Amino acid sequence: MNDIKLTHRRAMEEMDSVLQQRLAGNERMAGHHLENAYRLEAEAANGLFGTFDAEPTRSVLYRSAATLARDCGQHDDAEKLIHRGLSGNPPAAIARELRDLLEEVTFARHLELRGVELGPDELQMAITGQEVGFGIAPTNILLTRIHSTENLLYRTAERKLRRAYRDRGRRDNKLSQLYVTVPRAASLAVTFRIGSLQNTLPGVSPGEGIVDEFLTCLELFTSGAAQELQKRIEDEAYYRNFVGLAQNLQPDGAKVNMVGFTALRDGRPKQVAMRKRNENEPLISGFGLAPVKPQKKAGDPVRIKGELQFADITSKSGKQSNEIKIATEGNVKVTVVVPPGMMDDIVKPLWRAEVEIVGEQRGKKVYLAEIKAVDPDGG
Repeated sequence: MNDIKLTHRRAMEEMDSVLQQRLAGNERMAGHHLENAYRLEAEAANGLFGTFDAEPTRSVLYRSAATLARDCGQHDDAEKLIHRGLSGNPPAAIARELRDLLEEVTFARHLELRGVELGPDELQMAITGQEVGFGIAPTNILLTRIHSTENLLYRTAERKLRRAYRDRGRRDNKLSQLYVTVPRAASLAVTFRIGSLQNTLPGVSPGEGIVDEFLTCLELFTSGAAQELQKRIEDEAYYRNFVGLAQNLQPDGAKVNMVGFTALRDGRPKQVAMRKRNENEPLISGFGLAPVKPQKKAGDPVRIKGELQFADITSKSGKQSNEIKIATEGNVKVTVVVPPGMMDDIVKPLWRAEVEIVGEQRGKKVYLAEIKAVDPDGG
């Protein structure tokens, strides 16, 4: 047992070195120490393989070793370590954590590039779920997420160049061009390329910075780090747009279990995995509603379902109205004011669809906070 404690302590020392190297910006050395930590922790855990009465130490070590194996991209080893941990008598809480980790490792396999070479300005998206087969998925599930990713990447490019938020109008194709490969089995994956059809060198293509910024912001959204995300996207319209599109990407937990993105940096995969938001996790919302006349008191929150039948973006008295109408049951028309950042990319694609909106009642109008399509199948 003393040898196992010593090996575990050495593994933790290697993890201290990982943190130090990352703070110094040396990812290559951090990866070297991470692999050392994984091997040492696996050695410590396997030292208790046949000692089933050494709980919870045994299962805790296997959980730690499997986590490090996953972080190193050693998914086969991670699966073996998880199953060894579950083969003993782990406490219920640790057993749940091991099963959750197994689910993450399984999805990580779908994020693997599987022989696909990514350039610095390329990004792979993979999705899994009950309605996603090996290389096949319903068009609405795939196309919705392709369009949301496309819009997020273009908006990121515009924001990085400090362009004022463009609420409508054509994109500047000189800014960034987006290419998408045909879907492939992974369970289903596609690759996005930002820039040109020619391969580029690391640090040369502006698309590389766009991919990095996209992944960083998506990781903050996925982890519920609202304050950090707001600091990174200071403009309210850009922030509201990013949150709305990221919510479109997020899995529903039924038809789609996970959505993940992979880029390649310094020979290592850089990944972000999105799962259905747990009810206990914080909900990231936009900055708030569109600026209006000061209110003496907040309006009443409302939730409305109906068909999106009308959109008006014309100017009235020098101001753009940005209004839509929702036809509810009984063909009752509700006027909804759309804040900057939502009309073109989030609201417009839902034209004539059954939608559910959340907003604030102010007089005869509702001011929009969130909008989503209603799944006719209830998924």
